[in-house]
Amino acid sequence: MSPAPAATPSTASHPHHAEHVLHAAPLHASHEGTHETQGIRRQIENARLARENLLAREKQQGAEMQARIKAQHDAEAQAQRDAARATELSAATVDATARLQRTEQDTADLDSRISALHTEQDTLRRALAQEVAAMTPLLPVVERLSLYPADTLLAVPLPADRAVTGLLVMRGLMTRISQQAHQIHDRRARLAQLDDELAQQKNRMGQLLAQQEAQRDSVNRSAHAALEAQRQSNAAVRSATQQVEDAARRASSLQDAIARIEEVERTAQANLERAAQEAERAHRMQEADAARAHARALAAGPGPGVNATRAGTAGAPVPGSIVTRWGQTTESGPASGVTYAPPSRATVRAPCSGRVDFAGPFRSYGQMMILNCGQHYRFVLAGIGDMAVAPGQQIVKGAPVGQMPPWSDTQARPTLFVQLRRGGATVNPAPYL
Repeated sequence: MSPAPAATPSTASHPHHAEHVLHAAPLHASHEGTHETQGIRRQIENARLARENLLAREKQQGAEMQARIKAQHDAEAQAQRDAARATELSAATVDATARLQRTEQDTADLDSRISALHTEQDTLRRALAQEVAAMTPLLPVVERLSLYPADTLLAVPLPADRAVTGLLVMRGLMTRISQQAHQIHDRRARLAQLDDELAQQKNRMGQLLAQQEAQRDSVNRSAHAALEAQRQSNAAVRSATQQVEDAARRASSLQDAIARIEEVERTAQANLERAAQEAERAHRMQEADAARAHARALAAGPGPGVNATRAGTAGAPVPGSIVTRWGQTTESGPASGVTYAPPSRATVRAPCSGRVDFAGPFRSYGQMMILNCGQHYRFVLAGIGDMAVAPGQQIVKGAPVGQMPPWSDTQARPTLFVQLRRGGATVNPAPYL
């Protein structure tokens, strides 16, 4: 009998193994499900973190935007305070500068009077010397006639008719000599009077010069205080001012300088309008309104424009006389401005209220200032010696803006050229001075 076959492994003979086989597949599936769940959770967590980061960045950007807007508003407010301070300091100098200009005009008038007196003296002295020279040969004859009339007339025997003629000639000669003697006496008396008047006028001149220097020092201190206030202005204002100044310095001519300055202003207005539109699209209405208000202010200009002065109003920017009037024929054509011949170191006053667009040397004009009066009116003053203002400074009409160069009788007299422009065209400045 053959042995029984060996029993083969079976599920029945290994109940634990069977249980393991039955549970193996579900356990593996459970592990895969756990990994997938964890992956989803990580994705959700990453998305949540990304959303939080995005919200944080948006919040930060919003805060930065608000900070920029606040900084811009602060800069504008500071600019307004700087402008108000500069205007206040400028206005404080107007009365003192007007008194100084009257003193300078009085000094110039007195100097002209003294020069006229010296000229009259020289004329009288020359006339007196000529009359004395003409009378000198006759003096011995006159003296002899006064001492020995009979002997002089009878020294040479003459016919009666010729003797009578001689007596008549002598009579006429004596009359002429008497008249000349009176003229010499009158001229000498006038010379003595001129000497006294000159002494008085020179004494008065000394007093005026001392008063003028005291007033000039006071005005200069006030002008430099206003200039220092402008120099302390904030960086935003200095940046905008620098653009205008740089545009003017790059210009090839005065007309080109004005055109470049206006182009800078037009560009600034366009930029403000674009900023306003962008702010509107982002629903930042307050920012849009502020940008448009700034654009309107820029379009109107920093000053009130120009107004015609009343007849007889002393509004000239410097004392002295007018050398060339607007429209007067010159070698280069009709004059485009008014040229003044001021006294030495005369104070130059602002012909309108507004903002200084440019102040410094320019081409062949020397030290030049462009004063923006508003409403597209600008005064140009060229030939100033010492400038007392800076670009961007707000000044009022009549405030000091500088001094003319010093000069003497042995030097060429400096002149001040004053031009008024509206946009690119020149305008007769006389009614506004």
